[in-house]
Amino acid sequence: MMVDMLRHLPDWVWLVPGLPLLALSITGLRVLLGRATGDAAEPLTARLASLAAFGGLLLLLALDLLAVLDEVPGHRVVAYWFSGSNWQGSFSYLMDELSLSLATLVALIGWLVMRFSANYLHREAGFHRFFIILSFFLAGIQLVLLAGNGLLAFVGWEMCGMSSFLLIGYAWQRPVATGNALFAFVTNRGGDAGFLLALGLAANWLGSFDWQAINQSGVLTLVNARLLVLGFVIAALAKSAQLPFTPWISRALEGPTPSSAIFYGAVMVHAGVYLLLRLSPLLAQVPDVMLGLVAVGLMTAIYAWLCGLVQTDVKSALIFATVFQVSLMIVAIGLGWTTLATVHLGLHAAWRAWQFLLAPSWLSLTRGRPAPAPAWLRQRQWLYTAARCNVSGSTR
Repeated sequence: MMVDMLRHLPDWVWLVPGLPLLALSITGLRVLLGRATGDAAEPLTARLASLAAFGGLLLLLALDLLAVLDEVPGHRVVAYWFSGSNWQGSFSYLMDELSLSLATLVALIGWLVMRFSANYLHREAGFHRFFIILSFFLAGIQLVLLAGNGLLAFVGWEMCGMSSFLLIGYAWQRPVATGNALFAFVTNRGGDAGFLLALGLAANWLGSFDWQAINQSGVLTLVNARLLVLGFVIAALAKSAQLPFTPWISRALEGPTPSSAIFYGAVMVHAGVYLLLRLSPLLAQVPDVMLGLVAVGLMTAIYAWLCGLVQTDVKSALIFATVFQVSLMIVAIGLGWTTLATVHLGLHAAWRAWQFLLAPSWLSLTRGRPAPAPAWLRQRQWLYTAARCNVSGSTR
């Protein structure tokens, strides 16, 4: 009986990104009508955002239960967006082991961050704006994780990028904040260009944007498969702050601590890793690209390690530790160890979210000054200077 009831739930998976969009619409309408002013208006805004995140979490847990008791829901087409002569865009969702597990974790982290932010941002001038943007991000990242095709995933990808830009520049009165927001935004547009290129090639060569069609083995020639996967790889490297795109992520810490936790500590920084995991069957067709991922991951890990040695504030130290761990996931994917990378992603996201949310209390929990950079690094001035170039100094 329970299984029969649960079998109808995959048709409602669109509510996972839809509920946060509904919450931000209501809050935005309240702001426009002038009904979101003063301390008394804050609890309703925080409650709406939190309930939307919690509702998505409950729906995903029910889908997880269905997958355990019966079978994985798989690919579902909810509606059609548009169609051309040879291909069409659809609102389709892919509910497999990878997407359901990571979407559930993200929903849990998103709900916890919403609850944390209600007190952390109390009486901030941009309180309602923060929750509107954070809800927009939560909808976008769930689209990335649950989308059944690359086109819908790209919509979520861009929603995440826009949310990141707005929250890095949260304190828009400060030139440093707006400058860092613009730097991160422009850098990530390079990765987005790679994503668009890959989608265009998929439409032309495969006649479909569906992940299942893109991952089919033997459909493309080796050259075409290499060109297609390179577009996605560029997008993944930019979003996950791998070389040569790494410098943007330290500037992104200019935003409030809750946004740093969910964006660059726990969730969005892993979006590139998720994209590569989603495309692992396609990657397996081009071993030279996988070898390139290993090389890029190792170089980024060394770079992040060196930068982490010279940091003097908690958030900057955490962000380079995050980049280091993400680099190891990239290396694991390049070596074909996708299960290890998936487990690493989940554990790291949960652990790093806790660390970032704890960062404002770190000074009261520890004693003493940060350890200085090791002597061997200070003695090599060129290397020390290169590592110091990415010190953000953000303490928000």
